[in-house]
Amino acid sequence: MTRQQPAEACDALRGELRAFFKLRPDLSADSIAQYTTLAPTTIRHFSAGSLNGGDAVLEQIRLVLDQARAGDILTPGGPNTFALTEDVSKRIRKIRQRGTFYETQTVLRIAETIDYCAEHAAIGVVTADFGCGKSEAVKEWRRKAAGKTDSVVFEFNEFTAANKVEFISLLALMFGLTPAGGSANASRVFRDVCAYLREHPCLLILDQCEMVRPRVMQVVRQIWDQTNAAGVGVVILAQQILLARLLSGKMADLGALTSRVGVWTALTGLTRNEMAAIVKQEGIDDIEDLAFDQWYRCVAGSMRRLMRSLDLLKAKHAGKRITAKTITGVAGHLFGMSVGGSE
Repeated sequence: MTRQQPAEACDALRGELRAFFKLRPDLSADSIAQYTTLAPTTIRHFSAGSLNGGDAVLEQIRLVLDQARAGDILTPGGPNTFALTEDVSKRIRKIRQRGTFYETQTVLRIAETIDYCAEHAAIGVVTADFGCGKSEAVKEWRRKAAGKTDSVVFEFNEFTAANKVEFISLLALMFGLTPAGGSANASRVFRDVCAYLREHPCLLILDQCEMVRPRVMQVVRQIWDQTNAAGVGVVILAQQILLARLLSGKMADLGALTSRVGVWTALTGLTRNEMAAIVKQEGIDDIEDLAFDQWYRCVAGSMRRLMRSLDLLKAKHAGKRITAKTITGVAGHLFGMSVGGSE
């Protein structure tokens, strides 16, 4: 006889499963099911909340989640790459702080990825939602690496993300080279950029890559192909959707890049334990449990959201008990969200 698990246990694991699917949009219930004796429909219904599982359901889903997070199974890119994620169960008392910058697991994992790509002249892909701190983590890494590792940060916009000539021209300008005067000269500029990088190898850090068109990504891959032997690595920073695009196999240009990725780092942003530690370090320790639950859901792993809400709470509610009503007001004021007491 199968014993039904309490609703609280099911809800907790369901939340982790949903977070994992958000982290890895390339996966589905079918991906999880292949490592269990469960049917994909069982996992879909469990994730949707229309089914509360028994011992076997929860145990098998838990096992797959733990193995996937550890990189033992469902690793993006297959056996020739490795993956980095946060340890969501890690107990945290205090987080290293410099000014208003906190060295979270997201920051540490991004630094590990960048170090690997710089040392091995590899391609690394870092995915996390907006506001999780990817760009700030890169700034911190470059501050620490100043004088030791040469690097260049290129942040894509709507124009460079869609136009390979615009991309190679601006990249050339960053190296002091002559940009392309029209598409007819783009090939020459591409060769000049590759020649420069072979003579002056550095790490290319590309930000906001979720918007980049496949033909521009193809240029990135071709630059790496011609320069990695000289020591040029590439770090690609993007929202999670890029992971799904790269691993879908539907675009040959992206497939060529995917096959060359050496490290995948899929991140969720702030963990619950990290947020609790930061809130305490910021001087807020009188807060209702329900209020913290609501606050954590509103923040959704975003360091940007957390710091904005902290600034408002310290300005308007300093020394007062933080209640669920307080968080509802902050969510409506800062994020335009209507927050209830439960999911």
